[in-house]
Amino acid sequence: MKKNALVLVVLLFLGIFLGSCNGKSEEVPPTEIPSEAPLPSPTPAPDRVVLVTGDNPDSWMLQQATSTLQGLAQNSGLEFETRTNIQSGEITSDMKVLVFLSHPQNLGSLSNGASGSQFIVISDEDWTPSSNVTIIQSDTKYQYFMAGYASVMLAENFRSGALLSVENGDFNTAYKNGAKYFCGICNALISPLNVYPITRELSASSAPTDWIAAFEEIRLNSILYVFVPPAAYSADLFNYIAQSGAYVIGVSAPPAEAQAVWAGTFLSDGISPITDIWNDVLAGNGGKTVFASLYLADTQNGFISSGKQQLLQQVISDIQAGRIYPLDPLSQ
Repeated sequence: MKKNALVLVVLLFLGIFLGSCNGKSEEVPPTEIPSEAPLPSPTPAPDRVVLVTGDNPDSWMLQQATSTLQGLAQNSGLEFETRTNIQSGEITSDMKVLVFLSHPQNLGSLSNGASGSQFIVISDEDWTPSSNVTIIQSDTKYQYFMAGYASVMLAENFRSGALLSVENGDFNTAYKNGAKYFCGICNALISPLNVYPITRELSASSAPTDWIAAFEEIRLNSILYVFVPPAAYSADLFNYIAQSGAYVIGVSAPPAEAQAVWAGTFLSDGISPITDIWNDVLAGNGGKTVFASLYLADTQNGFISSGKQQLLQQVISDIQAGRIYPLDPLSQ
């Protein structure tokens, strides 16, 4: 009996154990929800260099500025764009450098309203730059002074003349002072016994026929070299000058129709100094004034000998060293 009872107890516990095992639910591990991969951040657009040309840029200066700034922008990892004009509200934070080919009247408000941008301004004004402005001083009076000096130096018996714009009083004075600086009273020693240079002043808006008539007046005095301002440029005038046998001196690059009679151009180069100051500007170091380069170009016809070019370069060096002032050259 005891043996049977023991068997029953064992069977009972075994039944209970097996029942509890069959009733136990299998645990399912929780499903992991994959997390979304973070989206890549958009690559910010590079900062920009903006060339502001003004309404009527000099063609030579525009070409030089465009090629120079495109190269500098590319080497600095910046984009390049050109605009005619720009207002304060249009300057955005990605405009790292703005270059103006002429002095904007609202430069103060432009630079004050965009303290994070650097400004490079080619200017003929006496203007004290703020910390984010670099002024490249370019004074057209020096070009006219050299044109006057060269015209009487190159011409036998000083026989030179000039067509001048009546609106440009200081420029005209600088031209005449340049001639005076070379020879004082430039009085020819053989007939016609004139004092040179002989000049005629017209409004800049005068028609080509008026400029031709003015040139005809001075041509009668055996003119060998003539200064022609940019306002007077026209194919008709240059064709007429070519028939006279005179050669032309200018302060702006010659048009195609003037090439055959062109002796040389006195250029003020405000673009080359940009390369020298570029790293300082990118580093935010403004507040400086530097000077444009003055030099003689377009001499390929050989109307100015290499020896006389050297003499002219010496006067240019004196000007840039501050030893000659075009409105009062004998005062230094």
